[in-house]
Amino acid sequence: MQIFIDSGDIDEIREAMSWGVVDGVTTNPSLVRAASLKRGIVDLKEYLSEICNVAGRGRPVSLEVMGTNCEQMVKEAKIIYDKFNTVAKNVVVKIPVTTKGIEEDEFEGIKAIRQLDSRGIPVNATLIMTPMQAMLAAKAGAKYVSPFLGRIDDYVRQKSGINFKKEDYFDTTTLRRNANDDALNFNEGILSGIELLLRIRKSFANYNIKAKVIAASIRNTRQAEESMEAGAEIITAPYEVIKNMTLHTKSEEGIKLFVEDAKKAKYSELFS
Repeated sequence: MQIFIDSGDIDEIREAMSWGVVDGVTTNPSLVRAASLKRGIVDLKEYLSEICNVAGRGRPVSLEVMGTNCEQMVKEAKIIYDKFNTVAKNVVVKIPVTTKGIEEDEFEGIKAIRQLDSRGIPVNATLIMTPMQAMLAAKAGAKYVSPFLGRIDDYVRQKSGINFKKEDYFDTTTLRRNANDDALNFNEGILSGIELLLRIRKSFANYNIKAKVIAASIRNTRQAEESMEAGAEIITAPYEVIKNMTLHTKSEEGIKLFVEDAKKAKYSELFS
């Protein structure tokens, strides 16, 4: 299992890479814009080059297009790949699985993925919300598919009238126990991001699909842990969520006790 950092902040990315357990980076225009506002960035090309360089060879960096039709996305993907892959040979281009809602054709994203795969440009198919979207993206040639677990949790809670904060863990037990059949089936029976991930992993296993599944839109450590248990090859999470993966109250309690006892036992004499 690999861990990617989902960030556009070069300081977060540099720090995360120093931990020695982060294997890649995912970004999107919103994350890059937030980082730009924070730092007052002027030269976006230089900034994205720095992200690729900090990640380093062997650690994929997903950079996203902004176009919404196949022709635009393919053109932009080629520009992104040519500009930034030379830095550290680690660029993956993010393509939305569908741009329906802006474009009339539901298959603009799928067509772009197919064309980019034929050109040898690796694709991370983003905004995956259903198992079928993941399957179509994989069939088109995506190297990675990114189901958005947190956004599915949000959608189900909104539809079910549940009050929540984005960082809250979503336990579907009560919903399943109390809801009627219509409430349980409105989202193809998928009531959480983890359920979406499980169905994608099962479908891919059935047909020996090689595309790697990136559990994306991770909101908390429990969701990250459940993604790991569900078989996600990769988890991409914000900086603070990854930091929290190391924490537990009893760990903090234990280290304080060990340090105190070591001092009382004059343990430092062993190292002199």
